[in-house]
Amino acid sequence: MTLPQSALRIEHAGLVLAPPGDGELRVLAEIVETPGGIVTAEEAHYVTWPTGSAAAVASFLAFHRSLRVPPAPQRWLVPFAVLHDGRAVGVVVLESAAWTTERTVGTRAWLARTHQGRGLGRRARLMLLELAFAHLDAAGAVTTAAADNAASRRITERLGYRETGRGRAADGVDEVHYRLAPDAWREQRLDAVEVRGIAPFRAAIDRA
Repeated sequence: MTLPQSALRIEHAGLVLAPPGDGELRVLAEIVETPGGIVTAEEAHYVTWPTGSAAAVASFLAFHRSLRVPPAPQRWLVPFAVLHDGRAVGVVVLESAAWTTERTVGTRAWLARTHQGRGLGRRARLMLLELAFAHLDAAGAVTTAAADNAASRRITERLGYRETGRGRAADGVDEVHYRLAPDAWREQRLDAVEVRGIAPFRAAIDRA
């Protein structure tokens, strides 16, 4: 079965976002399994899922394979592999928990530590937002960051997100909640982002 989201592809200046196939998942699993491959021991609370072990790989692969289902109009989640020089170096996620009623999307992301600090995370986020605002007509975008994750919060705020509140996650981590309005996104919008394969996905999530 061909899924509506499988044809999605977003490109900008050599950086590509595309739903991961089995090959990309194997490469990403190697990063997940490597101790310190994504976060240091001190930063482990920045991610809400296990890393650095074979058990973490099994959980990672099972989760991503469970996402290979058609999106529902009200609630959907699409992961994208971040492809840099043709190789998977991380994952970004676009999701909505109340699309038909709120048209709000959420974003999540992680990058291999070897590729952090190069501006790839910011570009990947803006590429996702191009899909959300320019092609899906989203009314807003939300995200969260650990309160002590200064780097993540700095990127989020520079993109125009505004803090909307604070809370504590189920795992006890203090979080900051953010929201981005379409007008604020337009001020940071990347030039020449190419989005392909949008029609089947848009039809699936906007069907009555």
